[in-house]
Amino acid sequence: MRLEILIIVNTIIKGMALLKIPTACTNVGPINFIDEAMPRIGHLPEGVSVVYDVKSHVHALQFLPEMDEIKFPTTAIFKSCQYLPEEFSVFFILKHGQSYLKKECVFSISTPHRTYVSVCMTSKKIIFTYNNKKSKFRNAILTDSKWHTVGFSVTGSHVTMTTDCLHRRKHKLRRNFPSFLEIQNSVIRIAKCESCNSAFQGLLKDVIFVPGADVARRTCPPKTPRNAYMDNHIPTDPDTHISSYSSVGPDWAGCKWMDVGNLAFDVYSRSIKVCVNGIWKHVSTDMPVEKPAYRQLDFLQVHQDIITPSASIDIELFHMPGEGLFAVFANSNPVASRARGVSGLYKWTEKNFRLYQRLPSISAQCWRHFTIGENFYLAVANYGNDTSKLTNSTIFKWHRHRRKFREFQAIGTYTARDMEYFTIDNEHYLAIANHAIGPNQEVDSVILKWDRAARRFVDFQTITTTGAYDWTYFRVQEYHFLAIAQAFNGKTTLMDSLIYVFQKDKFLPFQTIETNGATDWEFFTIEDEAFLAVANAYNYGPQNFQNQDTYQTNSSIYKLDIGKRAFFKYQTFVTNSAIDWEHFMLGDDHYLVVSNAQNGGSEQERLTTIYRLQGVDKFVPVHNMYLEPSADWEVFEDDNDVYFVYSNAKGRKSQILKAKFRYI
Repeated sequence: MRLEILIIVNTIIKGMALLKIPTACTNVGPINFIDEAMPRIGHLPEGVSVVYDVKSHVHALQFLPEMDEIKFPTTAIFKSCQYLPEEFSVFFILKHGQSYLKKECVFSISTPHRTYVSVCMTSKKIIFTYNNKKSKFRNAILTDSKWHTVGFSVTGSHVTMTTDCLHRRKHKLRRNFPSFLEIQNSVIRIAKCESCNSAFQGLLKDVIFVPGADVARRTCPPKTPRNAYMDNHIPTDPDTHISSYSSVGPDWAGCKWMDVGNLAFDVYSRSIKVCVNGIWKHVSTDMPVEKPAYRQLDFLQVHQDIITPSASIDIELFHMPGEGLFAVFANSNPVASRARGVSGLYKWTEKNFRLYQRLPSISAQCWRHFTIGENFYLAVANYGNDTSKLTNSTIFKWHRHRRKFREFQAIGTYTARDMEYFTIDNEHYLAIANHAIGPNQEVDSVILKWDRAARRFVDFQTITTTGAYDWTYFRVQEYHFLAIAQAFNGKTTLMDSLIYVFQKDKFLPFQTIETNGATDWEFFTIEDEAFLAVANAYNYGPQNFQNQDTYQTNSSIYKLDIGKRAFFKYQTFVTNSAIDWEHFMLGDDHYLVVSNAQNGGSEQERLTTIYRLQGVDKFVPVHNMYLEPSADWEVFEDDNDVYFVYSNAKGRKSQILKAKFRYI
């Protein structure tokens, strides 16, 4: 069967190893939600009309109680971020009389099960909702059939309502800080929302969202004259022909010398302006910090020593929304045959990893984090203390109230070396690499599938493997692959490792690649090209009958040839005790770091090396580091800082390194 493969970088599941802590949407705004929801006046939803307020010379929206929804996805404006800003302001300009229908909606950001932010109004109360928790403010003046500017600012543990820059009320906000409200699947609604009983029945001019700290303090003058004329005429040129719904016309209209606090959204400059004694003044909402245009890795320095329960084989970095960044170390625990060891879970706090929880394990080889629905899981591959006997590997589930991981499911394994989680067509899978049973290297490795009814993983497919060490999942367009690294067949380390492709509801052999003591596959992409790097750790067998320099091997990168539908050798490196490759990007530069477990060789041969892609030179060594013996590397970014963390293969001291850059 012809396998047509097209590389779509955005669909690659496993490739870019640099973990970024999910970011809040602070680099956008100000944004007028109404402009985003209805860019053209000729396409108004049923029950929505544009009216002209003769007294104030302004166009505004009016809504019938049975109006159609005005909504759009948050991803339309928050395109490169996951979380609602921890601090933000939202302003709306409205006119309302004394007659209210129950609880009227101004706007909301929500999913079917959660309201992240909303504002509802009654004749007596203004209800601000944040993460399903309500704060009620008295509706003192918004029933006088005059135009008013109302702003809500969320800062720290408080929410503040400001009306016309005159009235300011602050309430305690019941929330964790930071809150990590993930809004990627949410919808923004205007005038009609699920958290309120009815549609807004006044006139609505603008709904303006501004990320950042309390913008009202920057918008409003420090002092307001007691006798200020405050009917808040909205600045719009009455002679201007409106072909689309817009907010503010010329910046000279509607601002008198006694006007203080009139707020407007200038559609020409797309900025907020405030009237102060007859002059429209621009309000700056820009964030002051900007990243440099280009930076290049200069060197690494030690940032933190992490003391783990024992030597570490693997690190899993993961981020849980609302909880933060974690690192769990697979601690090998060389203890008595019946003893049960522990692995260390650490939380990133104030730029350091601090011990958060000890998780039971038995000579742990690998940890994997994954999410199913709204639940977080951690799975450990346990090697066990007796290679001839069945050992339980364990899946842990996050307990939201206790904020700890608890044992959830035990899975019988034989000298398990690795676990790999992946999804295919919204189904969840977990592949386990069983290494050996006693002296027998040929053993069945297993792929599990999540049973939605039983809420457990169950057997899906077994694949016979030989000295299996690592599963690596990757995806190319609609094709799903699993690569198995096979290290030893009982006689030699020079043997075939395999790549499988998912077809007809099971994994079938796709390609064999000769490896030498393979312990890891790393998949990555460069532009529209796909690559696989193999870490060959040990050279033993007839090919090295003198048993010399067994720690030194050739590790290679393979490149996918789309036309021939196979991976071919791209570049080869001389590596020393290589157990892991890690690909990462800094800016537009591609890097590879290879671990060095330091099982032999001279001092020079015990260096850990970072390679950078340099055009036709391919990957060239740019950094050689004197470090502890390393088994696994991970890279992550926090704000503008980049950190490297590696596990110590032979001792308890693992380390975090911080990248230093030179700017070009």
